[in-house]
Order: sequence, then C-alpha cells, then structure tokens
Amino acid sequence: MDERIMPFDGSGESDFLSVINAEVDKVEHGVNVPLTLPDLQRPALVLPESFSTSYGEPKGISHLKASTFTEPMLPIDWLSPSVQDYIRTVTESYGCPQDFVVATCLITAGIAAGKKVKLNTNPYTNYPCDFICLVGKPSCNKTGPLKEVTNPLRDHDKTDFTRYIESKAAYEQNKREDKNYSGEQPIFHQRVTGDSTPESRNSLLAQGDMIIIVADELKSFIDSFGRYSKGGNGSGAELSQILSVWSNVSFTINRKSEDTKLVDDPAMSAIGGIQPGPLGKSFGTDSLMDSGFPQRFLFVYPDKAGFIKRYDRKRMTQEMRESWSCIIGRLFGMEPLTLMLSHEAERLYTDYADANDMKADTEEDDYIGGMRQKMNIHVLRLAIMAHLLSDHWDEPVITGEGIEYAIRIAEYFTRIHVERIYPLLRDSIGISRPMTNGDLIRVINRQFKIKSQNSLAEALGVSQQYINKTLKNQ
Repeated sequence: MDERIMPFDGSGESDFLSVINAEVDKVEHGVNVPLTLPDLQRPALVLPESFSTSYGEPKGISHLKASTFTEPMLPIDWLSPSVQDYIRTVTESYGCPQDFVVATCLITAGIAAGKKVKLNTNPYTNYPCDFICLVGKPSCNKTGPLKEVTNPLRDHDKTDFTRYIESKAAYEQNKREDKNYSGEQPIFHQRVTGDSTPESRNSLLAQGDMIIIVADELKSFIDSFGRYSKGGNGSGAELSQILSVWSNVSFTINRKSEDTKLVDDPAMSAIGGIQPGPLGKSFGTDSLMDSGFPQRFLFVYPDKAGFIKRYDRKRMTQEMRESWSCIIGRLFGMEPLTLMLSHEAERLYTDYADANDMKADTEEDDYIGGMRQKMNIHVLRLAIMAHLLSDHWDEPVITGEGIEYAIRIAEYFTRIHVERIYPLLRDSIGISRPMTNGDLIRVINRQFKIKSQNSLAEALGVSQQYINKTLKNQ
C-alpha cells in the first residue's frame, strides 16, 4: 500500500479520523503534564536511544510516555547557582518566559569570553557564538530581558570607548610633537552592534574580535539585506558573508576606495526577537530557505508562560545586577583557554552526532535533515557557553555532564524548530505536499497517547516497525 495519505478534505469518504474513533479503546487522549521540577534538583537526562542501544539491535515496542507531551523548557541545572538565581530573578521581574533569559545569558557569556575561548574537536574549532531568535507575541516581553541581560556588554563598550578616546588624544598629541613618532594607533574594540551596515560589521570583524548583533526586531535586520549596496546583487552578497561568518570561514573585502581587508576566522553572534506572524515572511523567503540561513538559527519559542501580576513580580536589585556584571566581567578578563572534551563527553557527543546524521539521512524533508546536521555544530557551541556559566568556567575540560547538558539544550531547539518554526516557514512559501504517514504519526504523537502501535499500524496500513522507527526518529 502506498505510504502517503492526503490531508482530510471533507469529501465524505472514510478518513483516518473515523478509523481512530473506531479504535477509541486503543488510543486515548494524552494529558499535558507541566514541568514542575524542584529548583535545586537536576532532572534526569533522557538520552536518545542511540546512546544506550546499538544500531541494528532489535528493540521492543516503546509506548509514548507522559514526558513526550510536556511543554519543552531550557534547563538551567548545570549552570552555577548564582547564574540560576539571576535567571529566575530576571524572569520573575520582567514576567517573561524563562527560556528567553536562559538563551540570552548563554549568548552574552560567549561574547564576553570572545575568541579567547575555543573548543577543539577533530578536525574542527568552535567558538562560543551562535545566532538566536526569540519568538513571541509583544505580551511575552522579549525586549526587556534582552536589554537587561546584555547590558554588561554595553557597559564594557562604554568603558573601552572612554579608554579609546583618551588613547587617541595622546596618540595625536605625540604625532603633533614628533613627526617620527611610531606608536601604535589606538583601536576601539566594539563588541555590540545593532542595525549596522555590512561594511561596519566587517571592519569590526577584521580587527579579530567576536561581535554580536543585538536587534529588538530581527525582521528589520533581515529585511535590510542589500539595503546599503549599490550593486545589483547586494542582498545575495551580504547573505553570503553572513553565512561565512556563522561557519567561521574567512573572506576578503575589496573596495576601490579602501585597502583590501581580510576577515580571517570571523566569529559573530546575533540575537533578537520576532513575532510569530512576520517570522515566516522574514525567514521563509526562497533565497533564505535555499541558503540554509534559518537552519543556522536557534529558535526560542515558548508556547505558554505563567502570567505574573506586576504587583507580585520580583524587583531587579542592584546586588543581582552587580552579581551578573561580575560574572560577565571575569569572562572579559579571563586568560585564553583552549577547551577539550573529556573521554566521556567525546563518547556522548559522537553518539549524538552519529544519531543526528542517521536521522538526517533518512529524513523525508531535506530542510529538516539539514537542520539536524547543523545541530552537530550548535551543540558544541552551546557546550562552550554553558561551560562558561558553570562552576567549571576556567577549567580546560568539558565533562560528560557538561555535554549532557548541552545535548538537552540542543534537543529543545530541535523540537522547537521541527514543531513550531518549520510549519510557519512552510506556510509562508506555500509548500503543499501531501501529508505522509510519517507526518501524521508525528501529529498523533503530539496529541495522543498510543497504547498499541500494532492497532495504529493496522489502521494506517503500514507495518508496526515503520511506526516504531518514525517515533524514534522524530
């Protein structure tokens, strides 16, 4: 039997829903179980099956568990107690989803450490940088915590700019007094940039620093591609450069009015918010989808956030802000650190990456397959950022527990991308392929608790092994 079925069209013919209703005693509604773990208790890491069972080994039927239906949340248990306290305080002060704060803290720590910190894994080197998009309605309050958490980066820029002005004045004074003066011209090492031109970003990257684009609205940043170019392919050229920067691939800048610049081993982060409505139109254009641009982003998209009345919200104390500033300050001042994975961490990462590659290879949708393979890079960068916010921030080895935490974060981003982001992107470009059995099984996975895979397989006209494989690979 053909394993593709069309969406329900109301034609009056027998459809899958009627079959399911007839099997009501075998398939029952699942219950959404909120995640209510104690603050100080580390949740048990549920590793993908590939970590505990050899490939090709026969596996028994695995029924869906209640945890499948819980709202995904970025964990914080591996982070240091002071960082956890800060995250909770910001969340409760701004009345925003905690996931927004966690993601912003990770990216902020990475920028503070910059390229001084890197992780070597044969044959690649990764820095603590990435692209993050905060998705939510205006009522979710994305801008407030974004500014709050990244404020120490701006304070660092202000302090560095003051030193730059003083050094520049002394340099010019020396040049006036001594024409043969050969002192080094001061440079302003700016870290935070907003709605800037490609030329200004590339100039900062050419200095060798890691920078971050902080945009209240990522839509404006994306819509500006090619705006400042006089050529005919400005948008494509700028996009190409941004893709190269994400991959840490060097490129040159050739301008008639300027000396040729080499942007060597660039490292840049980007973070900003967007509403669900414009997301598809901004990220889902043909050129961006074809280039893999959205797959390079980690999307934070909380479905629900507990509403906290303003009267009941915590106050952001000066002590809490100073605590966070001290954490970020020590990362700015830390000595260069080359990280390595412990043997256990290496094993866990290898299993995770191999499982991702296998899922990508068998994935029906090329976009999702590409996204899964990008997660092999994302997870290493997340591991560095998390390490910097842990009690082991100045140690040269990422432990097995550290990589486990990074994998849990990566699984959150994978699930959000597959279940919430990609449907918005597909709708925006009008992808209308027939729904496959795999698609339908994944939908049922999110809505029902399946007691008997054999009964579901019989109703669909597929094998139980097909259903079992589909549920494992989602």
